[in-house]
Amino acid sequence: MTKKIQAIPYKFLNQTNGEEHEMIISGAIGKSGWFYTATSAEDVRNALAEITAPTVRIKLNSGGGDADQGVEIYNYLKDLDKHIVVEVTSLAASAASIIAMGADEVIMRTGSRMMIHEAATFAYGTKQDIKKTLNALETYDESIISIYQQKTGNSREEIAKLIEAETWMTAEQAVKDGFADKVEYEPKEDSKEGITDEQLQEIINTVTNNLKQNSNQNNEPHSPVPAEREPVMTKRKGFIF
Repeated sequence: MTKKIQAIPYKFLNQTNGEEHEMIISGAIGKSGWFYTATSAEDVRNALAEITAPTVRIKLNSGGGDADQGVEIYNYLKDLDKHIVVEVTSLAASAASIIAMGADEVIMRTGSRMMIHEAATFAYGTKQDIKKTLNALETYDESIISIYQQKTGNSREEIAKLIEAETWMTAEQAVKDGFADKVEYEPKEDSKEGITDEQLQEIINTVTNNLKQNSNQNNEPHSPVPAEREPVMTKRKGFIF
């Protein structure tokens, strides 16, 4: 797990642009430690405590981390008196997917993914210790299922199968299964692809002139190209090969 969540660089930024506050959460979810820096529930609370903008947009890219921290952030977002938008810019896995469920609107960007799975931990000790750990994990799973069920409307049985299988979803699949609301594509400038009209007209003129020259060279002197046929070439500009 540590290697997976360390693969995405840490970043936690906040800025307000008019009517919208933007927060960037990248990297691990949890409390920072000796081995990595992470975004905690306290970080999120402190960053959003004094904002006045009516909309909060969270750009999320995380492989997950601490389940408790993820659930705490989820509940904080649900209680916040703002319109919350979570924009998954690349990956929302594990605890990060729980955070996404706290939004009023979940947007998957082009090529982004979401992953949900069972809670995991390390355990050692007696068989009683292992049983206690197993019971704790089962409790975590039931809590996680409740969060996903509230967002998707799917049955507990359906969601249980998904987390047991460690399900990876494309942006489109996440929307289809109810974990996200829409896929948003990068807006493009309103420009024509390929050659411009000017370039196309230049090609037409060149081809037309070449055809005239060939026609003058190949035809006999008494058979000139009728002047009234020249405009036909312009009308056929869509058939240049």
